[in-house]
Amino acid sequence: MLKVHRARQGLTFPLLSDVNTEVIRRYDLLHAGAGPGHTDIARPGEFLIDRSGTVRWVNLTPSFIVRARPEEVLHAYDSSAQH
Repeated sequence: MLKVHRARQGLTFPLLSDVNTEVIRRYDLLHAGAGPGHTDIARPGEFLIDRSGTVRWVNLTPSFIVRARPEEVLHAYDSSAQH
């Protein structure tokens, strides 16, 4: 199912289906009660991870509506590239 969705959307990166919210909770991405019918959903989180697997930047927001602005991500990338 995820492969079909990826193909339809033209996505080139893997997608994760986390029905039991194990990964969502591990990365502190749970937005309790924010989904349809007050169900729990994942809030957005942006992570910059370098080639060695080190997390260089994290942006967690209180709401699924809020996203990092492109200039914030580019600044974080530029800052992490100096390491």
